[in-house]
This record gives sequence, structure tokens and C-alpha cells, in this order.
Amino acid sequence: MTSDPLIDDVTPEGVNGAPQPDELPAPPRLRDYTKLPLLIIAVMFIAAAVLYPSMPERFPTHWGLNGPDAWSAKSLMSAYFMPLVALGIYVLLVFVPFLDPKRRSLKMSFRAYNILLDAIIGMEAVVFAATTAAAYDNAFDVTKVILVAVGLLFAVIGNFMTTVKQNWTFGMRVSWTLSDEVVWRKTNRLGGYLFVLAGAVTVVCAFLPSPANIVIMLGAIFGIVVATYVYSYLLFRSRHPEA
Repeated sequence: MTSDPLIDDVTPEGVNGAPQPDELPAPPRLRDYTKLPLLIIAVMFIAAAVLYPSMPERFPTHWGLNGPDAWSAKSLMSAYFMPLVALGIYVLLVFVPFLDPKRRSLKMSFRAYNILLDAIIGMEAVVFAATTAAAYDNAFDVTKVILVAVGLLFAVIGNFMTTVKQNWTFGMRVSWTLSDEVVWRKTNRLGGYLFVLAGAVTVVCAFLPSPANIVIMLGAIFGIVVATYVYSYLLFRSRHPEA
């Protein structure tokens, strides 16, 4: 009898030996979260306070395909906007897992989730540094810095997505992956590899001319969405033909 790689992952104890509900760890608590983002955010606020007196009265705040296309006047809100955004993102990402029906399963992948938090807030800090530099030098290439930062973030996400356990917070979350542990694991493994590839493509795009850099990056993201969506659907149908 030939083995089926889609079925071999199922054991009497569950899919791929996964713990049963009564064996899962306790749900995540506030003390389980990484504190590095709070340090990064504090540094952002301090930097904004130190630089505020010397900031120019008018500086770019948005960049289009051809460079800066929106400007802001110097104000406390414009100076502290990025640190406040970073703080808001951190609070949101800390709060969301408490609403996750599978938060006990997520706890098994909490190292990956914490690294994701570190990476996202780290990217916010890079964006803050780049936009602040552009306030003093309008010729500073913010787009290049952001594309490199986004590419590295994609690579981090992809690296840990291949092992993350089934949950509603982090990973390729569609109805088919959330309904079947094997579909979840295989789809996220594929998605992880594709995210790493998209990260490399995005870093390369940082050194390409506009608008090709943005078009190629968005094309890579769209390709990931389509590929993982179709793959998870076909894999689920192969395992559940009656559905």
C-alpha cells in the first residue's frame, strides 16, 4: 500500500502529534509578551522630543512614486505621529490574542509571535528614522529605506510562519486552514517560503527605478495571496471531497 503524504501526518493522538485541548498550555498573559518594542518606542519618543526644537517648519510626510507629494507644518502631532502609531500597533497586537479562540494553541508559537512584534515595531522605528532624516534633507531616499525594511520584515514573517501552530491571529488564516490542521501546516509552510522569497524580491526592488519597484513588490504580495489561497482550497478539497 502506498502512503499518502497528506494523511501520514495524522496520528491517533491528533494531527502531526498535536496536543489535545486538555494538554495545551495556559493562554498568553501580559508578562509573556516581548518588552523590546516598548524600549524601541520609548527611544522614538525621546528622539522626537530632542529633535523637535530644531525641526524645520515644513517637511515631507508622504512619498509617492516620484518622491514627496504631501507636506506638513511643524507641530507636536507631526513630530510624535510615528511613535504614537508604533505604540498603537503594539497595544493592538498585544490585545488581539486575548480574543483568539485558539489562543492556547497560539501560546505554543509565542516565541514566533514575539519576534513578529519586535520586527514590526523595529520597522516602524526605521520608518521614523528615515522620515525624520527626510525632514532635514528632502533629497533623502525614504522609499529605498522603507522597501529594504519591508523586505526584511517579510523574511522574518516567512521564517517563522513555517512552524506556527493553528490560530486565528498569526499565519495564513482562511476557512480551509482553520478547519484542518494538516491544511494549516502545509499552507503556512508554503506561505513561509513565499514570504521569504517576496522579502528578497522587495529588497532588490529598493534599488530599482520607480514605479517598477513598487509594482514588482505589490505583484509579489498579490502572488502570495493567490498561491496560498488556491493551494489551501485544493488541499482541503483533496482531504475532504465530501465538503
